[in-house]
Amino acid sequence: MLTKEELKVIDLFRKDLFKYYSIREIMKKISKKSYSWTFKAVKKLNELGVVNIEKKGNTNLCSINLDNTLTITYLSFLEEFDAITKKLPRKNVAELINSIPLSYFTFIVTGSYAEGRATEKSDLDVVVLVEDGAITKNILAVLKNKGELMMPEVHPYVFTKSEFLQMLLSDEENYGKLLFKNRIILFGSQNYYLIIKEAIKHGFKG
Repeated sequence: MLTKEELKVIDLFRKDLFKYYSIREIMKKISKKSYSWTFKAVKKLNELGVVNIEKKGNTNLCSINLDNTLTITYLSFLEEFDAITKKLPRKNVAELINSIPLSYFTFIVTGSYAEGRATEKSDLDVVVLVEDGAITKNILAVLKNKGELMMPEVHPYVFTKSEFLQMLLSDEENYGKLLFKNRIILFGSQNYYLIIKEAIKHGFKG
């Protein structure tokens, strides 16, 4: 079981999955005064297989290990915990999530709400990621019918796992890459991170 302070280390990497930090940099980023505590916390995460440590000269460089299912679990927890702190039209979001006729999907808010600059006139941009084989047009129709009657108005998008993966691996800037950089995941974070993990294995670099 990890402490709140140890979770802060993982959350640091959640905000930049491709980042390498020295232990001293981690100490500063999570506002700890003790190098010894930070070293022990990182060592514990390394022993759990959540964080990799590479020796570069005299420096220990740390990175997140997405090959460990425990890492995916913690990142998913932190993603949805972070979503609780965001200002959103909660009742509308809950209604949209409950309207999706699937058990496995990822529900993401993006756009101005994810950027923290939404106003009363802002639309609610939502993205639903579904398994390959799901009929996306049917899900999109449900979300549009619901969203058109809501305030703020909802702009929904539905992508399959393969479609999202292809966007991440594309050389061009696209909606999938914008979503990776600017998101609030309210449901299905684990599915999201499994797609990101697969994308990274195929060359995705953020």
